[in-house]
Amino acid sequence: MKQIIIVVLVFLFIGCNSDVDKSFSNEKLEFYFNEAYNTNLSNQKREKYVDSALKIVEKQNDKDTLKTKNYFKVANRYFMLLEYEKYKQVTKKILSISLLNQDTLSLAKAEYYLGDYYFALSKNDSAYYYFLSAEKKYKTTKDKSNLANTILHKAYILLYEKDFLGSETETIRVLNLATKLNDNSLIYECYVNLGSSLLGLGNYNKALEYHQKALKQIEYVEDPNYHSILKAQTYNNIGFVYLSTSDFAEAIKNFSQGLKIDNIKNQHLVLYAALLDNYAYSNFKNKTSYNETDFIESLKIRDSINDIAGKINSRIHLVEYYLSKKDTLKAIQLNDEANRLAKESHYNKEVLTTLDFYTKLKPKEGLKYAKEYIKLNDSLQQQERLTRNKLARIEFETDEIIVEKEAISNQIKVILISSLLIFSFGILFYIILFQRSKHKELLFNQEQQKANEEIYKLMLDKQDEIDEVKKKEKLRISQELHDSIMNKLAGTRLNLFILSKKRDDETIQKCLEHINGIQNIEKEIRTIAHELHNESFLTKGSFRSLLEQLLQNQKETYQTECECSIDEEETFETISAQVKMNVYRIIQEILNNINKHANASKISVSLYIKEGFLYLHIADNGIGFKVSKLKSGIGLKNMDSRAEAINGKLTIKSEKNKGTSVRLKVKL
Repeated sequence: MKQIIIVVLVFLFIGCNSDVDKSFSNEKLEFYFNEAYNTNLSNQKREKYVDSALKIVEKQNDKDTLKTKNYFKVANRYFMLLEYEKYKQVTKKILSISLLNQDTLSLAKAEYYLGDYYFALSKNDSAYYYFLSAEKKYKTTKDKSNLANTILHKAYILLYEKDFLGSETETIRVLNLATKLNDNSLIYECYVNLGSSLLGLGNYNKALEYHQKALKQIEYVEDPNYHSILKAQTYNNIGFVYLSTSDFAEAIKNFSQGLKIDNIKNQHLVLYAALLDNYAYSNFKNKTSYNETDFIESLKIRDSINDIAGKINSRIHLVEYYLSKKDTLKAIQLNDEANRLAKESHYNKEVLTTLDFYTKLKPKEGLKYAKEYIKLNDSLQQQERLTRNKLARIEFETDEIIVEKEAISNQIKVILISSLLIFSFGILFYIILFQRSKHKELLFNQEQQKANEEIYKLMLDKQDEIDEVKKKEKLRISQELHDSIMNKLAGTRLNLFILSKKRDDETIQKCLEHINGIQNIEKEIRTIAHELHNESFLTKGSFRSLLEQLLQNQKETYQTECECSIDEEETFETISAQVKMNVYRIIQEILNNINKHANASKISVSLYIKEGFLYLHIADNGIGFKVSKLKSGIGLKNMDSRAEAINGKLTIKSEKNKGTSVRLKVKL
């Protein structure tokens, strides 16, 4: 009863420790996630916190839905830090786990994340494919919120590719869903995208109307922390519409409103730089009092944060500014930089703008730049048409693939059912044949049993004869030991006992004769030992137990630490007695040499069988010796002789003060 209580307590203790460890990991994970959002830290520090969170999440069980949720949290934080490749790697892991768990919602969300990844890299065809795939999956679920967000991102791509009408159509679909869901943040985003789409279509009044709606909608957005950023963004959008209609006074008013928002510079540096640049440009176009200060500040910010689009636009605005000031050198320098950046980043619209400026900045080469402008403009128009067609084709082909998948799925079902039927008949046929075979085997075993019983009786009779011979031999040896050796030893002991009484020269001389007699006794003992020699490894306990006894004696007799590793007894069952005997003697001789000469504090012994070979390795940390100067004594010669007798190879390696290693390899 006491033992049962102890076992229960141990399990409770282990269980409690497991819960404590899990709780501790969750606390660390939550801490890392929170610190990743800490804007007071550097991006490098925040990224390290996300890396640490990822290591914890990777150790969680793939079947646990919490792992998938935590992976999404990790991905979100990488995206926020613009670590797009890490974001993609984590999203791919989510896809893999979601497929394994057949989790449709997580699959759809992961594809949506991949769409964001490609959209951020301006690979719009790949982004559109993943958004479309996610949309198809969300339509099969009740998750209307994520469905709406996915369609809206499709609309963003269409806007980017100048399919303004398509973008407007998709955004209206989302707005209907968002209104039903009462999702105020999503309604705001729809108003913003509708304003941008209508601006692209040249419908400026409607564009302003939707941007104004977006401004009012901000008050209903649940998270007040985003209100200031959203307002600044909306004022920038409204100002841009006025800038497009050349209503520079209204543009200045709205850009100014955006810049007045508290702490916008610290909250969103990219947006602040855009507002400042647009504000400066509007003042410049309005011909009010202005200078280049705001332009320069915006450019410095955009260069420092590597805002590519911003860097190009700031330079283009400054080119126009310096051109009006007739500062041609500065204008050419900035236009060269803008042209290079635009080409490197494939901002083709901005490339066109820089080419147009070159016709004014370098009038002698104007014709060359004009031709380049026309060629690129025609190419871009064709490319835009091709891209829009490509996106439409992606949508059409995706629907075709779904139909094909359903057809293939039906075919697979038919093949699977047919295979199961064939397999069932095969199993039935096999069982019938197997039963017949078992019946024949049973009859054979019965006959074999009778034959074995007869053989066993003969073996018992033979074993009795062997036991009788062994008994007589043991009796003979015991008699010899008792009658001969014991008597001689007793006589020698009595004759040597006189040394305790008398120690004159005559007595010592007589005693020396008896000491020499001890050698004769040794020879008799050796003769008896040789008679038992070949039988000992056949009749005594297991080979492993003999080795363990030898090593145990070593440990008890000497202070040297002895570590041993010996295979299980079953491994040695098939080895001949001759091999066992010689291996045993070699181990005995090596240990004897170490005890005599090595002055070692540690010995390690390893004996095992692998792939048809027996391996012995004995090493010590003693004083060692030079193998090249090794004088072959009787012990070493005997070891070589024993190794050769069992078809083995003995290797000795040693260095002074670095110990000795002896290896034996025997082919079995």
